[in-house]
Amino acid sequence: MLPGSTESLTASYRYVAWGIYLLDQVGAYVVFAANTAAVQASTVAISGEKSFQWMKLCNRFTRFCFQIGGALICGYVAAVLMAITASISAYSLFRIYSPKHFLLLKEK
Repeated sequence: MLPGSTESLTASYRYVAWGIYLLDQVGAYVVFAANTAAVQASTVAISGEKSFQWMKLCNRFTRFCFQIGGALICGYVAAVLMAITASISAYSLFRIYSPKHFLLLKEK
């Protein structure tokens, strides 16, 4: 196989496609997990926790609670957009494989 042949280009494209796919998946899951952890912390700020003697923060800092609510909505919108991006990269990755054979490249 020559360095400039189409087989080596297809192989390198396959590795790049797998890398992009995995990075998109990791990014989408990290954004979703961080936003979900922020929602959990915000729930404690809204309702308080009597066993830890944490008071309700939204009674004192109303504007902050509205701002954090908007930020959480934006975070979930970003997570949905990243999931769409990950599905596009999954499509571009798996279209180079044969539909009849598991993980075999399509023949040209």
